[in-house]
Amino acid sequence: MSRFRIDQTKEETPAAREVRHQFIGMRLGAEEYVIEIAKAREILMFEEITYVPRVAGFIEGVINLRGDVVPVINLRSKLGMAADMPAATARVIITESASGAPVGLLVDAVTSVIRLPESSIGPATNAVGEVSVEYIKGIGRTEHSIVGWLDVDKLVA
Repeated sequence: MSRFRIDQTKEETPAAREVRHQFIGMRLGAEEYVIEIAKAREILMFEEITYVPRVAGFIEGVINLRGDVVPVINLRSKLGMAADMPAATARVIITESASGAPVGLLVDAVTSVIRLPESSIGPATNAVGEVSVEYIKGIGRTEHSIVGWLDVDKLVA
């Protein structure tokens, strides 16, 4: 039996109790954006996308995802940024529309999982980078940068 007693109770600081949001970080051009991690079903490597004629300009095409035909939105085009050929770092983030149907979001790169405390997220008041406030839920401040929190529901509507 040990003579030393270790107190394992931890005092919670206000910062430790603060609500933290989890996001997936992504790059579009030179800008960094995030979406809620709960909105992402999976992240795929960029592969062949089948072109579909007579669709909105921001629809890159469709992919076959385990037997489901999934439309893919080019986020650069949807957000009014200059379209570019997808690089080797490009990814497709699979999310859901309001009806529950899968939708892919084509991004230049997925960077990391980002955890932001509630206090570091502010309202979207103006354009963020090249994106209008219409698709921005908020602005997050990380240790090294400022990120735009994209509203997935509005993007896939």
